Parts: sequence; C-alpha cells; structure tokens
Amino acid sequence: MNSKLKTRRFIAGFIGIALALSVALPASAAALTQSQINAIIALLQSFGADQATINNVNASLNGQATPGTNPNAGACPALTRDLQQGSSGADVMALQVFLNSSVTTQVASAGAGSPGSESTYFGGLTKAAVMKFQAANNVSPIAGYVGPITRAAIAAVCGSVVVNPPGPGPVVPAGSTLGVAAGNQPAPQLAPPSAARVPFTNVTLTAGSADVVVNSITITRVGPAKDTNFLGIILLDENGLQIGVAKTLNSNHQATIGEPFTIKAGTSRTLTVAGNMAASGVLATTAGEVPVLQINSINTATPVVGSLPINGTAQTINGTLTLGTAVLYIGSFDPNVASSQNIGTTGFRFAGIRVNAGSSEDIRIRSIRWNQSGSASANDLANIVTVVDGVQYPTVLSADGKYYTTIFGSGVVLAKGFSKEMYVQGDFVGSGSAARTVQFDIYKNTDVYVSGETYGYGVTPTPGSAASSATTASQFITSDGLTTGTASTPWFSGSTITVSAGSVTTVTNAVSVAAQNIAVNVPNQVLGGFTTDIKGEAVSVQQMIFNFNYGSADATTRLLTSVSLVDDNGAVVAGPVDAADVAGTYQTVTFTDTVTFPIAKKTYTLKGKVDVDATNGDTITASTTPSSQWTNITGQVTGNAISLTGVGLLTMNPMTIRTAALAITASTNPAAQSVIAGTTGHLFTNIQLDASQSGEDVRFSTLPMTLTASGAVYTTVSGCQLWDGPTPLNTGSNVINPTAANAGAETFTFDTSLVVPKGAVKSVGLKCNISSAATGDFDWDVAAGNVTTLNTNDSVTGVTSSQAVTVTGSANGAIMSIGSASLAVSTDSSSPGYAIASAGASGVTLGVLEFRPTNDAINLQRIGLILSNTASSSSADLVQVTLWNGATQVGTATFTGTNDHATSTLTTVVNLPKDTDTLITIKGDLSAIGTSQPVTISGHLVAVNVDVNTNTYGTGVGSGTTVNATGSSAVAGVRVMKSYPTVALGTQVSSSAVAGSNVSLLRFTVKAGSSGPIGIAKFNTTLTTLSANATGLNLFAYEDSSYSQGISGVSTGGQVMVANQATTTSGNTIAFYPQTSASASTTIQVPAGQTRYFEVRATTVTGTGTSYSVSMALNGDAAYPAQSGGLTSNASTTVTMVDGSAANGANTERDFIWSPNSTTTATIHDVDWTNGFSLLGLPASGISHTRTQ
Repeated sequence: MNSKLKTRRFIAGFIGIALALSVALPASAAALTQSQINAIIALLQSFGADQATINNVNASLNGQATPGTNPNAGACPALTRDLQQGSSGADVMALQVFLNSSVTTQVASAGAGSPGSESTYFGGLTKAAVMKFQAANNVSPIAGYVGPITRAAIAAVCGSVVVNPPGPGPVVPAGSTLGVAAGNQPAPQLAPPSAARVPFTNVTLTAGSADVVVNSITITRVGPAKDTNFLGIILLDENGLQIGVAKTLNSNHQATIGEPFTIKAGTSRTLTVAGNMAASGVLATTAGEVPVLQINSINTATPVVGSLPINGTAQTINGTLTLGTAVLYIGSFDPNVASSQNIGTTGFRFAGIRVNAGSSEDIRIRSIRWNQSGSASANDLANIVTVVDGVQYPTVLSADGKYYTTIFGSGVVLAKGFSKEMYVQGDFVGSGSAARTVQFDIYKNTDVYVSGETYGYGVTPTPGSAASSATTASQFITSDGLTTGTASTPWFSGSTITVSAGSVTTVTNAVSVAAQNIAVNVPNQVLGGFTTDIKGEAVSVQQMIFNFNYGSADATTRLLTSVSLVDDNGAVVAGPVDAADVAGTYQTVTFTDTVTFPIAKKTYTLKGKVDVDATNGDTITASTTPSSQWTNITGQVTGNAISLTGVGLLTMNPMTIRTAALAITASTNPAAQSVIAGTTGHLFTNIQLDASQSGEDVRFSTLPMTLTASGAVYTTVSGCQLWDGPTPLNTGSNVINPTAANAGAETFTFDTSLVVPKGAVKSVGLKCNISSAATGDFDWDVAAGNVTTLNTNDSVTGVTSSQAVTVTGSANGAIMSIGSASLAVSTDSSSPGYAIASAGASGVTLGVLEFRPTNDAINLQRIGLILSNTASSSSADLVQVTLWNGATQVGTATFTGTNDHATSTLTTVVNLPKDTDTLITIKGDLSAIGTSQPVTISGHLVAVNVDVNTNTYGTGVGSGTTVNATGSSAVAGVRVMKSYPTVALGTQVSSSAVAGSNVSLLRFTVKAGSSGPIGIAKFNTTLTTLSANATGLNLFAYEDSSYSQGISGVSTGGQVMVANQATTTSGNTIAFYPQTSASASTTIQVPAGQTRYFEVRATTVTGTGTSYSVSMALNGDAAYPAQSGGLTSNASTTVTMVDGSAANGANTERDFIWSPNSTTTATIHDVDWTNGFSLLGLPASGISHTRTQ
C-alpha cells in the first residue's frame, strides 16, 4: 500500500471517529483530558485534515455543540449502573465531568479529578463530590453511592432525559435465566501500537431469580481489519479487573475469553471486551483499519435472553502514536534461584520485578496478575500479597486457584525515567504440600496493567532482559531470547521453590546447660542438656534412649531414679523413669512418651535424682545417638516419617557429684588499719562462705566467732551484726554485745536461716560500734575451734537432703588498731605556676589544694584562707574567692576591709574518703584596675593559701569528732595587670639566602589583651653571626600582617629608631627604643585586642666564608622587677620602672619594657612600666630566627 493511500485511509478512519464522537457523545463521555485532545488534534493536522473537520472534531472533543449534538445536554452522563467507591470505567469519568460542571460539587480544584483531568476511577474525592450533590438535591441517604435515586436526581438537574447509545436496554429476565444487553459502548478512539486494554465492546449481564455462573464469552473480530492487529483479547469487569487470561484470535477470527464467574440473583454486571494491540511494526502496515469485536455468545448453563450478537465500537488502528513504555527487570527482592522452603515459613518473597518508566510519559501501574504455575495448590499457601514500597496490597484468587490479582487502588504513578520495585510474598501452610513446587510467573506481558498519564492508553510492558526458555531461576522469556522477541507464555518465569517437610537440622550439646556440681539424694538434679533445631514442621518422637556413663563403678550399683526430660519453659515432656544397668558398664533411660519438638531451636534438660551413696567427686556424662536411639519420628503437619540419618552421637556436658560442702575463709578486704574510737558501724571483716564445690545449697542458723582484744577491753565493742549485703542477719536480741565473761567467744544467731547457693560464694560482713573510750587492737575470727563447734553440732546442712555438712577452713579477720583521725593540707602538683592575669577577670585559678584524711573519712565543713603576699597585694585585689570540688562549687569567701584572712563555711559538705587525696581548687574574681577603681596600679601578686588549725576543719565520719587541718600550702599566685601583651614569632621571610641588602632577620608580633591597650618602650635583641657581618640594624613596626603599612608616631615606614644601630660584636645586646621622626623618645601603643607586627632588618649582610649564618633574638626577662610603695618618676628621659629604676639601668632584667596603661596611656616617666617576665610567648631565653647561607 502506497503512502498516499495509507494517509487517505487514516484520515477517513479518523474523521469517522471524530464524526462518531460529534454525533454520539460529548467530550465528557469520551473521557479525554485536554492534553489528550491536543494530541489527537495535532495528529489529525499532521495527516492533512481540512480545517472544518478539525474545528468540528475539536468542538466535539471539548463538549461544544456541533452538527448532530444537543447543546442542552451539557455534561449529563449516561449512567446505567450503580457506582460506588472503587468503581472504574468511562461512566465514572462522565460522572466526574458532570460533578465538575458546578463549583459546588467539583471533584477537585487541581490535579487528578479536576476539570480537564477527570479519570475513570471512583475514589475518595469522587465520593465526597457525590455527597455534596446529594446534600444539595435532597437525596437521602447522603452516602456517596450513585444508585437509582441519585441517577434520577442527576437526570432531573439536567432537565432532560439521558439517552443511552443505540441498542436495547438491560434485559431483566424472569426465572432462572440470564439477560444480555448491549451496554453503553466505549467512545471511539485510536488503537495505537502496544496499547493495552483498548475498550471495544461493553455488555450488561443480569441474573434472574437465581445466581448464574458464566463460564466464558465468545467474540469475533469483524470489520475491515486484520487479526494481527491484536496481541490478545481480554475480558474486564466493571472495576477494570481482568477476568481470565488474554486469548488470541483463531482461524475463524474468534476467541473465547474469561474464566468462570458468578452473577448474583437479581443483579447486573457490565463487562468490557478489550484488545491488547500489536507492536508498531505490525500496526504500521494496518493503520486506518477499523476492527470491531463482536460478542457472539455468553457461555453458561443458564438460559440466555436478549439480543446477540452485540457489536461494539469500531476503533481505528494507528501505527505512529508513541506511547509511554514500561520496561521490566528481575527485581532485587526476587530470589532468582531455585531453593527449598520449609512448611511454616512466613513472609517468603516468591518473585519480584522492577518497573522502569520510559522517557515518553509518566505511567501508572494499575494492577498485576501473578500465575502460580507450580504443583502446590492454593491451600498450600496463605497471606499472598503484592508489596510496593513496603505497602502490602491484597490479592484476589481466581476460580481455578492459580491466578493472584492485585489492584493498586488508583494506581502507583511512576515518573518517566524512574523505577519501582514490587514483589509477591506469602506463607507456606499446606499440610500435604511436601515436595510440591511453588512458582509465581506472569503469564502474559499484559497481565501487568500499566497506563500512560499523557494519552491514557494502556501500555504493554517489555522485558529489559530475556531468555528463550525457562529454567528454575527467574527470567523473562521471549520467542528468540531477545528483548524484542515475541512474549512467550509464561512471559516472566519465576524461581522454582520446592516445599520441604519437617526436618531435624541438628541435635547438639546445649551450651546453656553447663557442666556443674550436682547433689546426691536430691530430686531434679541436672544430668545434661541438648538443643534441637527443627525446620519446616514440628516433629514427634515416640521413643528416646539416653545413656549415662559414670567415672567409677557406680554405674552398676548407684542407679539414677526419677529421670525426666524438661523443656526450656520448665515443663516435663517425658518421664519420670528410672535408669537401668547395662552390662555393668553404663546406665540407660528409655522415654516412651511421645515428645513433640516444635519448629526453631529449643533446649531440653535431663533431670533426675542421684543415689545417696554415690561417690563424691565422681562424674556423670549423658549421651544419645538420635539416628539409632530415637524412633518413630513423624512430621506433625505432613504426617511424613522423618529420617535422622546423619545425626550421630551426642555427648552432653559432664556433671560432677558433690555432697553438700562449705568452706570458710576471710576476705583480704578490709585490710588491717587504724580506726577511730567512737566509730559506729565499722566493718571488721568479710567472711566468705564458699559453696562452690557443694552439690546442693547449704543452710545454717548460727555462726560462732572469736573476738581478740589486745590491750583493749571487750566491752568497748558493741552492736555487732553480720550483714548479707544490705540485709542484717541478726537484729534485736540477736545483736551481739561482747562481755568480759565471754572473753571474746561469741555465737551469732541469725533471725532466719542463711542459705548459701551451691556453686556460689557468699560474703558476710561483720560490723560493730567502737566506744569513744576504746584503745588497743581488735580482730574478729572464725577460728578453727569455731569450725569444730559447727561440725560437732551439725549446724550446717544440705537444704534439700538435710544431710549434715562438714565445714572446712577458718577466717582470720584483719587487726583494727584504735587511733586518731588527722587532716593534712598541702599544695597539689597540679596547682598552676606563676602567671599574669587580667584585672576584672572572673574564675581565675589561684591554686589547687590537696586534702588527705587518715584513719577516718572526714566531712569537710570549713576552709580558712589567707592572703599571703600582702607586701604586693591586699584584699582590694579580690572581689571574692570561690572553692571547687571538681566541677562543683562548694563555697565562697570574701576578704573584707583590710583583712588578709577569710573563711568559707562550705555550702556543700565535701566528703573526704579516708587515706585518699581530695583536690579543692581556689578561684578568684579579680578587681578592676583604673581611675576610680578599687585598684589604680598594675603588678600586684595575688596569692591565696589555706589557713589551717581551727580555721579549716571537718567532722570524722566514723567518730563524729571535729578534726582540725594541719600542714600548709604555698601557691605561686597571679600577677594582676590591667592588660598585658602576648608575644609570638611572625611569618619569617626565609631561613636561607641571607646575604644582600635590607635583609629581614626576625619577625615577631605583639598582641594586646582584650581588657585594654598596652604600651611598649624598649626591645632588647641579640645578634649572633657565624662567618658573617650584619650592618645598619633597625626595628620596623607595622599595622598589618603583610608588613607593609608602618605604624604612625615613629619614623617613616614604621622605622622605630631614627638612626640604625651600630653593629656590635656577635652575641651582644642591641636595644631599640621607639623614637619620633624628630628623634624624641616615645612609646608604641597597641590597642586592646589588636596586633602589631615587628621586623628587625639589616641594611647589609655579607658573608666571610663559603657558609655562614645570622641569628636574631628578641630577649625575654628571667625575673620580675622588685616593687615597693611610694615610687615616683624622675626627670630623666629614660623609662621609669615600677621599682623606680631606669629601664637601661644596672638591673639586667630590662629586655622587654611594656606598660599595662593602668589608669591612662603611660608616658616614659610614669611609674607604670614593667618587664617581659612570664609574658605568654616570650620565655626568659627569648625567641629567635636564624638565616643561613
């Protein structure tokens, strides 16, 4: 066929559609969005349709009057069935168009359901709009359900009778018959390549007085078209759910579609015959053809009334329209391998796919139909759901039990270029499903219902990878194994999963049933334990035999009795039975109770009673061989016999026979120590009661002990009690108050018997009160004689067996010597050294003190403080002092008036543990310096130390007596300045290539503190050379870090001295004094928080050898200048120090002269200058830089 003929045929067909639309239905019924209308108009123009036709089609598609339309009909829908939430179809779209014709009943103002964006799905928004219409038109009930009353109200509002398209109305049969009538036929439209579910024919089936089962529907392709246009024919219900699988047309152009379904008596169902269209390669050759799918027969055993055949809408084949694509891959959740799964497995992922949207349009995944093609039946599976993004969607099972269909509500929208994972999962439950297979396929590619968001057509999925034949792993199948090949059936072949019956994976020794001591003549002693791991289904064992091997000959004479098998909940599942001797070598226990072992790992314990005369220290080891000693093993779900072949000898942990035993020893804690007279509740000893080697718990009610008093009186110890942790064992009249008559021999009687568990060691503490008059030494013991008394009186017995226990050992407590408490104070090594601090600063650490009590813990209550450097400071230098225990402030103190002493009664009592160092930090809030401030001059050295004796004391925790502190402290103190500089090396020009002119020898910086500006009056430097000469040295000062902007107040370019300094012998000092350009003495001021940059340069550097070096240092000061009161300035031009001397005088500590500007900017004659001692960044040895050649 030539291209012109194709074009003429297409235009003819398309005009036929347009005219059919203009005559039969308004745009609302055609269910087209504006974007879809635009696409159709553009397509019509591309084929050369005349403008009149285009205008007529455009008007019809937009619901406007055209020749042959009724403009008064407006948006009135033709509704022939009841609609409710969940319904879908063209009539739903027509309903939405009608509701959107009034702002009071709009479905939505924007997005899906809004005017121009109506859909074929009846969702929550449509329901809400229907309820608005019902309320406005007095329809009751207001339920959002479109039934006969609501349909009548819609017709009344329209003001005209809604006329269905040509064809008979619903046939209501009498008796047990099935009425058949043509429904509202689909709107004419294009049938483009690969479009799925293109609607062709609607039919309404109405059951009479009885339910009707419809088996299938037979259709015939008629009209001027070829069968090859169709990839398959399908039957859809009123909700868009596919009934049965897609069928191809036979040689008679016919197909029988659907699967058995039931129509309830007195109800109607409207079904749609739809086509899955062939690919573009086929439709390009048939474009313009207009096939019709004619319903010829309804296949049912019930008599059919009504008119057949029913001709649907002639849809026009299009070969060029490009729809969206959906490419499917095997998903990451797919097992993609054959495997076996046990009965009882839940939430198993059978198969999974990943859907990728192409670049043409967004797509909407509406439903998926899984085909379970394995041999397992529907009864073998349960809880089958499709999962998307973690959301579980239910499935609907087909009548034959093989197809599981999931409808995703309004659909899962997938933007073009994006992908979405989905998988089918469920549970294995069938009792007879062992060895059956489960395989979830997708039978045809159209079983994944996808539609495009732009044109609204169904999209036929294609595979992203394919094979030509199925295996046991997951894969997509095509005719040639290529993604472009014809889809096979099944199209997606899922992994083969074989159902397994119950199996005993392992029977192993139970680690949790550990080797342990067991008692004689005591029921329910642990004899061993094992763990089962059952898979698939619970299994029952009718008989089990266990072997018991002894370490001695007891196997023949000391038989076990009352042996039971106990599960991990403590329930007896087999026994009790007695053991039998086997040939004098071992014993066996045979359980004939049927024991059911559940799925999962479970631990079981063998328990029984050991003969009273069994040998102490002997061992019992339990064992069994399940493969031969466990018989009649059956799966509880399948009833299958279970084999334990391969589950061989299992040997359990050995148990050691122990008679009741108790050993007594003394703990090493507390150690021998001094204790304060008057102490209450002092711990004398911890007695360890050791039943670790006992076969059972032991019990006793008395414990004889001996108190030894050396140089002491028995009666000065009283209120003695034994303690089991926080619980006293003897109270009231049982409390021991030693007497002289007893001479230290005391017996403790417990309020209730004390039980020491077998395998455990219990520690019992002995506490007594010590009189304030006590002297000498005391110790409490459980002496050998005391142990003999216990054994003679049979005081200790087994809890279960009541047999007497022979106690061993003894407990010799530590010696407690009566002494006195003391409290020593000293300076801790962590206390800071000498430092400079800014006036007005808070929380400045002045010192760290070390408090150490001996013989008794002390509650520290008061600390006395002394201002120890009154020659340099006074109380005016401190606002207040705070005391800290770690991060907790425990007290404050204030030096009032001219007092140099202060005390702090602690706001929080500090507990000082005995014989342990506790650190107390002293912090100070420093007074401000300046005019009208408490202090007018900088340089005071503030040092605060502890004032001992009666000013610092605490209370003994044990004795309750007051303990005064002794010792002393000597903190370094802080030098208080209004502000101070920080010195640092600058960024040097170079460390090499020293020879030349204007050579930078040293760069350094000086930064003023944030509390105020500082002044500088002198810099002493030292030049050191090696085989080199440096001449014409000077110091330059800059405001910027690039050393380019000289400071003001000195010579040009920041030159500090007018004339260069003469070169001196290597190692001598070179002093730089700031001068104005007129050679007058001045100072360099550094504003608060700012930095000045300094550079020492030589006019010329020459070398006298092949290699040489030049080193320049800024000197520091090793001591602070002496200071005394009443200083005055002198009239000389040199700087006056705080000690009254000249900066260049005999005192050598004059290397870096600076001023804190205490009250105002200091001149060189003010007594407000000091040296560089202890400045940050300027050690006494100075800072330097060396350049080498």
